[in-house]
Amino acid sequence: MTRDLKRNQQDSREEQPLVSIVTPSYNQGQFIEQTILSVKNQNCPNIEHIIVDGGSTDNTLEILKKYEGTYNMCWISESDEGQADAVNKGFEMANGEIIGWLNSDDVYVDRHAITSMVNVLQNSEDVDVVYGDLIFINADSVILKIQRYPPFNYRCMLRKNYIGQPTAFFRKRIVEKHKLDISLQFAMDYEFWLRLGEKYKFLHIDRIVAGERNHPQRKVVTHRAQVGKESFEVKKRYGQTFGLQYYIGRFVDMFPSNEIGRIKGLYKLPYLYKKNDFAFQASLGPISTVVANQLWRRTRNIGLQQS
Repeated sequence: MTRDLKRNQQDSREEQPLVSIVTPSYNQGQFIEQTILSVKNQNCPNIEHIIVDGGSTDNTLEILKKYEGTYNMCWISESDEGQADAVNKGFEMANGEIIGWLNSDDVYVDRHAITSMVNVLQNSEDVDVVYGDLIFINADSVILKIQRYPPFNYRCMLRKNYIGQPTAFFRKRIVEKHKLDISLQFAMDYEFWLRLGEKYKFLHIDRIVAGERNHPQRKVVTHRAQVGKESFEVKKRYGQTFGLQYYIGRFVDMFPSNEIGRIKGLYKLPYLYKKNDFAFQASLGPISTVVANQLWRRTRNIGLQQS
């Protein structure tokens, strides 16, 4: 009986596709251990975690060495040309049929996050990219807010990026043909989705998959003006014009993404407070505070003063 059980478990493991998680890293030793744990604690049987460090001078390498050999993780540390270049290196190293991209300050929310997204791709052969919803956390891993996203619509994507990058998983055949644009420092994910959106099928899943960390060192905080400018240039690259129709469209887009999304997020709060399978050391504050955050429009700055 025991022998048959072990054989069935082994067969199940072999049937699961290998999933490669690529993590670019540079001087984020304060956060990368939680990122590592959120991958290490997944129940998905076949994962390789590829960490591409840009030559960190903080305690990052010490943490990477700490987790060497404790799960299927490999890492390199060398100079690069920025985040996009580091991610591309990871794509080249990836052996998996399915790939995820998780930055070194972000996390997967629960132990079933990767399995759930992989199952969608396995059961939907026509889907190339699957993405879900995310939570915002602060520097201390306190959950601040739920961000829910609408279904994929290319015209809407041209006006605003509607994909939470750490929630996305895609097939390896995509990165065999497409890499990130290393000339971009801030909007490389946005440009990637727009380029893929012209050729591949995207599917949104109503599931909280990942946590995006708000902290004062985030590029979207420290270089807000440059982020906006680069996103603007990416839109122009893909043919977006900026007349009255564009601004009306953005206003219309914001309602399902922001207004309805915030309300829908409220329905997910009991789910978070009952959760007992977090993959990282999550913390939940008073529900009244989370509700207030959920109803507040300015998501990006939530929690920066709390960190």
